Amino acid sequence: MKRSIAALSILFFALPAFAIDANDLKEARQRWLRGNYEEARAKFEALREDPKFRIPAVVGIARTFQSECEFDKALAFIGEASKDAKVAAHPDILATKADLLYDRGRWDEALKAAQAALQLKREHFLARWVRARILRDKGDLANADQEMRWFVRTYTQRSEDDNDIKDPDELLIVGMAGAENARWHNLSDQFSFILNDVLTDALKFDKDFWPAEAQIGWMLLEKYNKPDALTAFENVLKLNPKAADALVGKAAAALQAFELKDAEKSLDDALKLQPNRTDALRLKADLLLVGTDTNGAYKLLEKAKSINPRDVATLARMAAIHLLRKEADAFAAIVKDVESFDLKPGMFYHELASCLEDRKLYTQAETYFRKSIELRPLVPNARCSLGMLYMRLGKEKDARDLLTKAFEADPFHIRIANTLKVLRHLDKYETLKTEHFDLRFDPKNDRVLAEFLAEYLESTYAELAKLFQYEPPDRILIEVFNNHEMFSGRTIGLPDLHTIGACTGKVIAMASPNGQGVRAPFGWTRVIRHELVHIFNLAQTDFQCPHWLTEGLAVRNEGIARPKEWLKILAERIQKDDLLNLDTIMLGCVRPKNADEWTLAYCQSLLYVQFAAKTYGEPCLGKILNAYKRGLDTDAAIRAGCEVAKAEFEKGYTAFVNDIVKNIRGVQKKPREKELTYEELQKVVKESPDDLDLKARLAEQYVRRRENVDEAKKMIDEVWEKKPGHPIAALLRSRFLTDDGDSEAAIAALELGLKDSPGDERLKAAAIRLYQKTNDNAKLAPYLEEIVGYDPDDLDSRLRLAKIRTEAGKHAEAEWFARDALFIDVLNEEARKLLLDALRAQGKEAEAAKIEKRYAE
Repeated sequence: MKRSIAALSILFFALPAFAIDANDLKEARQRWLRGNYEEARAKFEALREDPKFRIPAVVGIARTFQSECEFDKALAFIGEASKDAKVAAHPDILATKADLLYDRGRWDEALKAAQAALQLKREHFLARWVRARILRDKGDLANADQEMRWFVRTYTQRSEDDNDIKDPDELLIVGMAGAENARWHNLSDQFSFILNDVLTDALKFDKDFWPAEAQIGWMLLEKYNKPDALTAFENVLKLNPKAADALVGKAAAALQAFELKDAEKSLDDALKLQPNRTDALRLKADLLLVGTDTNGAYKLLEKAKSINPRDVATLARMAAIHLLRKEADAFAAIVKDVESFDLKPGMFYHELASCLEDRKLYTQAETYFRKSIELRPLVPNARCSLGMLYMRLGKEKDARDLLTKAFEADPFHIRIANTLKVLRHLDKYETLKTEHFDLRFDPKNDRVLAEFLAEYLESTYAELAKLFQYEPPDRILIEVFNNHEMFSGRTIGLPDLHTIGACTGKVIAMASPNGQGVRAPFGWTRVIRHELVHIFNLAQTDFQCPHWLTEGLAVRNEGIARPKEWLKILAERIQKDDLLNLDTIMLGCVRPKNADEWTLAYCQSLLYVQFAAKTYGEPCLGKILNAYKRGLDTDAAIRAGCEVAKAEFEKGYTAFVNDIVKNIRGVQKKPREKELTYEELQKVVKESPDDLDLKARLAEQYVRRRENVDEAKKMIDEVWEKKPGHPIAALLRSRFLTDDGDSEAAIAALELGLKDSPGDERLKAAAIRLYQKTNDNAKLAPYLEEIVGYDPDDLDSRLRLAKIRTEAGKHAEAEWFARDALFIDVLNEEARKLLLDALRAQGKEAEAAKIEKRYAE
């Protein structure tokens, strides 16, 4: 999620300066800053009676309404108070009115009020700040630039005259205007000065002045310095728990990291406090757009527009939705509206391009980023965004040129710095070219992996091209990173991506299984195959393939069994009649309520694909993909691919899922046993001595605690006598017999337990250990094969199976397991030897020689 921070700037703008020489006035201001708005209004209202405090009191009341985004109430109050001629003609009142009118998008009236204030007081900070923003937003950049510079020059001159600005409200405006000036003129040092001097001074002069802390947070977030930004926003909330600005800031930070659940909570909290807050409404719309809920998003944006009809960040999102819906006339109408009041609508086009990029409309996004750069070349946002888009598309040379210039203008931008660091890191890599791929890798760490990967990529490409009856038009860039931090930086420009592989559009990035920061080697073929499916699907649909469909296709093509945990969660949701459907599954993929819902979304995505292929034939998947490419919605895509209405498709799918769960043993979760403390367990066993389950559980506790072991053995014997095969009894009996050296009897106990409870994972693990100990390969192999079927990262099971097949003379099968082990860890000596032995045993000397040469190089 990339958004111009300027479009999310704080709604608070400064109180005009006035001497706070009365405790009542000071207390009213403090209550306002602490978020006690009604109390503050009451205090200010009392102060209105004193002519000496009338003006600051009126301004204070207006600001309490403005802090709640009640702009019309504030304006109405100013209008009522202005019936007093002395109030109406005061520059502080005029500037406050101008600021409120600006918030409502009523620029002509706002400018008129600001000009009137400046005629009375030439250096009125708030009036000048209103005028500067209107000039900026109208596209009168030369005059806006002069206005922004005025604040910087005034601050400097006052300092040189030993007349430093000490009013926190004025310092906040200096900080915001100075930040604009720094952006436009590549003054990177000025950002640091604003953060560490100007805004810090504002807090020094008024410890309750949270708007300065909020501005610090926004400026840090603009540079993608999320940790420090969040600290600033938390500091704001300590001062004022009702400061929705900080909540919106936290939401924006969460969106940067795609932490959608956290973003949603912060936005809901902000909108509960301030339902008319436009930046919160926009970000909530962004969340809905992630889930493709264009109708819900548009309603929120319409509300934001009703509050400020000239907010280009709002209008850009509305325009993007019209493009998504292919509503050309409505899109053109918004563009015409924006161009009628903004001569240089670069910020509009930047916001539009960012929204389109989020929706994977990369070609159009590139067009509008370029237009933004053309219209406002001094603002680095679009240049940075276009550079990041080029990284996503694999245009690394173009990206480097743009990002280098952007970094020169803004060396504090963390994503730019990280991305340039990644590009410099890649300079040390080599490129292995195949027919369809450019594979970049670290020759010191991953040369052998690259050779295997190149072969695998081409063979998988051929399979997918046949499956989808389609080939991507461009060469595909694959980058394998020798450490996880660089992989994360390549993917999101930040170091904390919690995955090992990613498709960024036209590029696949992967951390090496032997890379620094990777906890353990993993099955890289599964990762590459999964991401390559995304490349095919996105290219085939011009990036319009919905998340659920491409994930379902990708998981299906991994070629592994459904994880058991997926099926357990699926069974639970079926019992609750709470499955996801085609209208809600997208949100489950990208904005799940919890980890189980994320798992369910991926499981159901796979099952949707399997159901469609089984019921309507494999070609239906290609037809559905083509329907999405034509811009059809899900209802129409299902009808185009399966020739049935979505409701009928859903009905068949539900029956399909029910049959899967019904026919797989051991999937349904047993009701969770009530948790009992050790003392409680002892008590209930004493009270219910015939309850075998409780007795077995207590015996297990004795063994775990290494106390009353003889009693535990006696209890297990009693359970076993009455219920042979009881799972806990089988586990403990096996353990006791193993300790006594009777492995044969221990195995018999486990096998009886597994006959009674075939899905018990603890019994299976114990059986595997005993079969390995006794070298009973015939019984061990089926269990290892089951593990290999659903765990693509289990190296040891594959090595053991390769040895078992070799000893049995089944060399073709040994080759498969040994090769699969190498596809987890290409540097594993045992896997390499087993593979070479299997190849030679089959007379595949040429292939064995090729592999030996690969390692020798």
